[in-house]
Amino acid sequence: MKIQKIIHKSSKGDRRAQKQFFELYADRLYAVAKRYAVSAESAEDALFQAFLKIFEKLTEFKFINEAALFGWLSRIVINQTLMNRRKELSTLYKLERIDEEHYELLQYEEPDNETLIDLVNQLPEGYKTVFMMHVVDGYAHKEIADTLDISEGTSRSQFFKARKLLQKKLNYDYGKSGT
Repeated sequence: MKIQKIIHKSSKGDRRAQKQFFELYADRLYAVAKRYAVSAESAEDALFQAFLKIFEKLTEFKFINEAALFGWLSRIVINQTLMNRRKELSTLYKLERIDEEHYELLQYEEPDNETLIDLVNQLPEGYKTVFMMHVVDGYAHKEIADTLDISEGTSRSQFFKARKLLQKKLNYDYGKSGT
């Protein structure tokens, strides 16, 4: 069944179509939720809550192409995951300081994808969230600020600090290997 037909039937409350829709996107959207959730369980909770919102708002969505659909779905999942963490996150944006112990946790190796993912995951939560939203999901700092209920300057600062920490740990300075 074509995706437009699945969307149309799902928006009308057809349970079979909704199940098909869920099965088509659940795995990829779960991966999106895991980037922002504290645990696998909270990612799963956010995903199910997001699907409830998706099915409610599906009538408002105008299908252009599959990429646009996935972008729309991802934004709902990201927003839901962050809403579930809002109380926790609000305290993290009050100027995080990184102590020397945290620097020692990050070990430099020849960077491969797994190492980079591990390094990003070791960032303090505030840095990580802003970094992921900006770099991975393409949010502008204004959008990040609105979504997280922080100032645009805080978003930029958190991103800058995350980038600097990653550069330091990778021994890079704007793509050039350090000493």
